[in-house]
Amino acid sequence: MSEDDERRRHPRLRLDGRMVGRATVLTEFRVATLSETGATLEMAIPLAMGSSCDLTLNLSHVAVDLKARVVEVRSPERSESPYVIGVDFASVDALDLGLLQSFLERERRREL
Repeated sequence: MSEDDERRRHPRLRLDGRMVGRATVLTEFRVATLSETGATLEMAIPLAMGSSCDLTLNLSHVAVDLKARVVEVRSPERSESPYVIGVDFASVDALDLGLLQSFLERERRREL
């Protein structure tokens, strides 16, 4: 019996992978590219290819909440570099889509 087992009030049962679950991870990210249908994110941890995620994007003075699916994961080029995560937006409500489109229009005009 290990020292951890001796300190636990309730012993852990070995399941050897017979049960699965899902973890929600909150982490900061930077937006490298953005469109009405997806984005490229830079973050310190990878997301699983094909997984769903909930994103909150801070667009100037307002935040929008989006559901997305991970479509690309690139490992860091150097140890201090971030993971590059490509996402496609799966679900955006009408109000958030309007806010996103308005933000993108303003940013596109700034580039001219």
